[in-house]
Amino acid sequence: MKHLIPLALSTTIILACAGCTTNAERSESVISEAQAEPIAPWAELSVDKHTTGRITFSGQPSADEIRAFAAAGGNVVVNNRTEPEMKRVPFDEQALVESLGMTYVHSPMSSAIFCETQASDLSTTLNTTTGPVLMHCGSGSRSATVYGLYLIKDKGMNKNDAIKTAQELGMGSSGGRTIERELMDMPDRVMDAVDPDMIRMYVDTLAGFGTRHTLSETESDTRGIGAARRWVKAQFERNIQGHGKGGDAAPRVYFDPHTVEPDGRRITKPVEVVNVICLIPGSNPESRDRLYYVLGHLDSRASEANDATSDAPGANDDASGVALMIELARVLAREPIEATVVLMATSGEEQGLFGARLHAQAALDSGKNIVAVLNNDTVGDPTGVLKDQDGSKEIRVFSEGIPAPMITMEESEISGEVRRLRLYGTESDSPSRQIARYIADVANLHKTTVQPRLIHRPDRFLRGGDHTPFNELGFAAIRFCETYEDYDHQHQDVRIEDGKQYGDLPEFVDEHYLADVTRLNALTLVHLTNAPSAPENTRVIIAELTNDTTLRWDPSPESDVAGYEIVWRETSEPQWDGFQDVGNTTEGTVPLSKDNWFFGVRAYDKDGYRSPVSYPRPARE
Repeated sequence: MKHLIPLALSTTIILACAGCTTNAERSESVISEAQAEPIAPWAELSVDKHTTGRITFSGQPSADEIRAFAAAGGNVVVNNRTEPEMKRVPFDEQALVESLGMTYVHSPMSSAIFCETQASDLSTTLNTTTGPVLMHCGSGSRSATVYGLYLIKDKGMNKNDAIKTAQELGMGSSGGRTIERELMDMPDRVMDAVDPDMIRMYVDTLAGFGTRHTLSETESDTRGIGAARRWVKAQFERNIQGHGKGGDAAPRVYFDPHTVEPDGRRITKPVEVVNVICLIPGSNPESRDRLYYVLGHLDSRASEANDATSDAPGANDDASGVALMIELARVLAREPIEATVVLMATSGEEQGLFGARLHAQAALDSGKNIVAVLNNDTVGDPTGVLKDQDGSKEIRVFSEGIPAPMITMEESEISGEVRRLRLYGTESDSPSRQIARYIADVANLHKTTVQPRLIHRPDRFLRGGDHTPFNELGFAAIRFCETYEDYDHQHQDVRIEDGKQYGDLPEFVDEHYLADVTRLNALTLVHLTNAPSAPENTRVIIAELTNDTTLRWDPSPESDVAGYEIVWRETSEPQWDGFQDVGNTTEGTVPLSKDNWFFGVRAYDKDGYRSPVSYPRPARE
């Protein structure tokens, strides 16, 4: 985010010693060092440094190196390290710099507290001082990153040229993405727009319908599934008002009904299972047919699965997921997202995933291009249930490794697929698993308060969710779920027993935690919808025995594709941890052995949005 630095930690440009609070012993040491014998000239010192114009970039300088810089005519030292880092430096850098007659600027920067402030302060420093500048962090990488953003914001340099310049000055491989993050306005807007108070109201209102059982009352305006779905539809409609879009790009809300006959199990009578859908079409016609679903189920249940009359407030399971979607409608409806978001409050989940299953089948039959499905089910209570458990900073993300359709293949086909899976070790690289990794990558890029905890299995033991039918039909789908589930508050009649409160009540939902989970969903959707499609027909070439690796792919169809990156990870690692930009091409070679690493390819656009990774199949050409 662009405003992650608290006011008390704002960048401070220190032009004099007034107001400094230095340790007396360290100050005495500094004075003695400043009066020490001359040392080797600045140019001869071994500190790793890169120079452009007035500025020299380096890692943490020693006291001798700072003295040498001053002796060589240096006039300004800009320190981009954080306060905790500087506590480990064995001298008082500020006091030493000022004792040598130079200007000291402390502009702390880390991946979590990098924003336009540092670039703006660098501009101020360069405009209000003269003479050579030494700019440093721990290694010089962060300082070069700040300079890269400065070149874009202050000098109007092209983004790609600025990133290249910063890399030549010592910026690390991840610095380019950090700069791109700061140039993206939409992620910050959607995170700032999420309102915990609104989410609180949604949860309380949904729980107030008494029961939302699939077989419950439909005529009442105050109780039952009928009243609840009409309210959700009205709330969706209210939240998309003022979207400012017209024609095919205008958001709309509608019911998605499906008739379900008795199944002798949990559907005891013919029932209309009605999903409530809020469709936010993409602003880009060439991307509009790419659909990104968010799910949460509207129905609830008491202890007895077929009890359609007892109170079943379902505040966490799953008014939390529905509230999240209603807020997403408010936040995203006005944004010019390029691909389409489908927010669907499903029904019949507790009775057998009927709403999701029937909709997914209809979508498959009609050829809809559902690229990813994010199911939010039970996402509002971060409280642990055992000693020392605290789930307030994470959310589980479940994803299948082996695609579900493989199970339904003919026996002869399964055998071949399993042999290939075993031979190439691809059991953890399904499209669903790539979406889970994508969520983690987005969360890491934006340093979200709630971070995803990737769980490499389709769902929890003995449980299911609305992402499952999408998985079964071949769509990439994952499930968000809080880390520690309290089963006293799930599928329970509301009661107090032996002094303990049972039931899924609103008081057990934390709207601030749920707001953070909503932000993670919103960020993921912003990146998915604005990024190009993942490359198709991706191949790792195995025609020869080589110690490097060549990959080929078909180009992504979007006109704003700016290039592609080959990514890799150790075979024992869960996350992609390296990448190489290969430009706007359909082939690339990296100096790593295909025998020792897993590889993939992703596309990126001119704004820096990345597609999910496309995992390659082995091929000879």
